Amino acid sequence: MAHKVVFIDIMMKMESLSQKNYSKTLIVLLLILTGLLSQAQSCVCYQNHFLNDYKEADFIAQVTVTNVESDFRLENEDLIEFDTSIIFKGSESKSFFIQQEVGNSSDNSKCRLFLKPGDELIVFAQLVNGAIITTPCHRNNFIYKDDPKFLLENKNLIGTLNTLSLFNEQIEASSINCSSLENDTDVINKVGKLNLAESDAYFGLYNIKFTEDNSISYVGVISPFNKEIDKKIRIMLIKKEWEECALNENRELLVAYFYHPASTYRKEYLSTY
Repeated sequence: MAHKVVFIDIMMKMESLSQKNYSKTLIVLLLILTGLLSQAQSCVCYQNHFLNDYKEADFIAQVTVTNVESDFRLENEDLIEFDTSIIFKGSESKSFFIQQEVGNSSDNSKCRLFLKPGDELIVFAQLVNGAIITTPCHRNNFIYKDDPKFLLENKNLIGTLNTLSLFNEQIEASSINCSSLENDTDVINKVGKLNLAESDAYFGLYNIKFTEDNSISYVGVISPFNKEIDKKIRIMLIKKEWEECALNENRELLVAYFYHPASTYRKEYLSTY
C-alpha cells in the first residue's frame, strides 16, 4: 500500500511537471505569435507606379536636414528645415512639413520618419496652400552614403530623377495611366533575357501615340536602356493587346520601366515600380 501511495505521488509530481512544461511551451508560443502579429502590423507603404508618383509631386529634391521642430503648427505635424543639393522638380525651398503620427514605437506602425539634422534624403512632396507637405509613405528615400548596399540603389534613383527632370513638361502634358499596364508586373517574360551593361541606365521611358480608334501609330524611345532592350520593349508594346486608355488630347501615353537585378529570391525583372 505504501508503494502505491509513493507511485501515485510520483505520478502527480510528473503530471505537475508536465503541466509546467506545457505552460512554458504555451507562453513561448504566445510570445512568438505576438511577435509575428506585431511584425504584421509594422510599417507598410503601398506605392503607385513610379511615374505616377513623379507626376503628382510638386516638389522633388535631394536635401540635407538642418533642423526639426515637432508638432510645429498642428498635432502630428513636423517642420523640417533643409539645405538643397539637387532640385528635380519644383521651385527652391528651405523647409517642408511632414504630417506623421507617432504610432507604436516598437514596430513603427505609422511609418514615421525619425528625421534629425544631418540626414540626407530624396523628398517627394505636394504644394498645399503655399506650403510643401509630405507624408512618410510619399516615396521619401534616405541616402545612406556609408552603406555599400545602397550606393548603386541611390545612384540609380538619382540618375532616374535627373533624367525625368529633363522631360517635366512632356510628362505633365501626357497621360501616364492605362488599365492595360496594371498587370505588367513582370515584363521580362515578354521581353526575354536582358543584357544590361553597368554603364547602361536602369530605367527606360517610352512614348506611345494612339490614333482616334485606339490603334498604335508610333512607339518612341524618350530615355533609353540600350538599343537591344529598347527594341525588345518597343516590339512588346506594339504587339500588346491594348484596352482603351484614358488619354489626353494629344493621345500620347508615357510608359516607364525599371530594371531590378537578380537576387537570391528571384530572377532579374522589369516593372513600372
